[in-house]
Amino acid sequence: MRKLSSVLAGTVLAGALAAGAAAAPAQAATASATSTASAASASSAQSAQSAQYVKHWFSGYSSFGRGESRGERSFYKGYWYFSGGRYYFDITAWDRDRDGQSTYVDFWYHDDRGWHLGHRFTTRGTGEWRFSYGRGGGFDGFRVHLGEGTTRDLDWGSYYRHSF
Repeated sequence: MRKLSSVLAGTVLAGALAAGAAAAPAQAATASATSTASAASASSAQSAQSAQYVKHWFSGYSSFGRGESRGERSFYKGYWYFSGGRYYFDITAWDRDRDGQSTYVDFWYHDDRGWHLGHRFTTRGTGEWRFSYGRGGGFDGFRVHLGEGTTRDLDWGSYYRHSF
């Protein structure tokens, strides 16, 4: 009887292993197809989002006057991106010397009629500004520079320029 039960148990076990082995490739193919489809949809969603807008970074420093070190200069960092027919800008400036003077960020833009002062931002500390321009009127470039001091005596840094 013992031999018969051992043979039966072995047969059941062999049958279960064979059934599992037969089902495994089908399940693996289904799982593989599902994961491939998920990866493809995630990849296409990511590329659609990145195609929607890519951030382009820019930055700069003010010059420095008498008695100031390079480490005390004001600086700015910003980015722009294009989406839906508009150019979007985000600029942050830091006044690091805490001398009571202001930091000025001048944003100039270029269109079919030439260069125009679009914005002048002022801060004593940290400031952040967000704005946008449409492509209408031939908007095709911008430049930014930063100054620190008083309105009579500004230490202007170099321009950051970009053309589209």
